[in-house]
Amino acid sequence: MSILKGKSKLLAYREKAEQFLKKMKTTEYDSEEALHEDLYAFVLCKYLLYGDDLGQMFSLDDLAEKSVAKTIQMTGQDAFKADSKVSCEGTTSAMNKKVLLLMALQRELGIKFRLSKTADLTDTKKLASEVYYLLTEK
Repeated sequence: MSILKGKSKLLAYREKAEQFLKKMKTTEYDSEEALHEDLYAFVLCKYLLYGDDLGQMFSLDDLAEKSVAKTIQMTGQDAFKADSKVSCEGTTSAMNKKVLLLMALQRELGIKFRLSKTADLTDTKKLASEVYYLLTEK
């Protein structure tokens, strides 16, 4: 893929993520499921997976690992081996992606995840449930 084509694709993902984020900011959702639809699309855009055939993949770890593999153009297992705990902090790129995603959601939606719930945010459905709770609590 050419550099220009790659850049335009990244910008398209970014623009699409902004559209879903704007929708989440301005919509009063009547259920967690309705929010999940837009939040899931937002996550896929942030992870550069929007439009990919992922089946029923909702695990944040699996999505992040798939994103890393796609970014470095390796198969999932090879990418995991190459990325697995190579930093001095013992974290992987997939772990970093998940943390950055949670931070972006907090910042952009003006919410603060409850510390008691953060470790439980393992998939997009649980994440949508927590975001829905925090948005409706305001």
